[in-house]
Amino acid sequence: MSLLSGLLDHMPSAIASTDTPKMDSRRRPRLVLASPVERTPRLITSPHASAATATPEWRHARDQYLNHIMVCRSCYAPTGRHCTAGARLRASYDKTPMEARQ
Repeated sequence: MSLLSGLLDHMPSAIASTDTPKMDSRRRPRLVLASPVERTPRLITSPHASAATATPEWRHARDQYLNHIMVCRSCYAPTGRHCTAGARLRASYDKTPMEARQ
């Protein structure tokens, strides 16, 4: 006799009876909306600004700025601390329009 079988001998049987449990014959209430909700369409009709739709000038200014702050030990973008070159690149990045004028 193993230790596990000794422990299982003292546990009650998992199946008390083979009968299926009786279902409640009362009808349960159903939840329905009192009035249908009007929702705005989720289809976005106007284009949104992203790097994929940005102007090449903006992407170039962004890339120059990011490449600089990743290697410069004096620049720390989260606090807005930049060296002279980093401040110049950040200003160029900020003033470059992301979307083309129409």
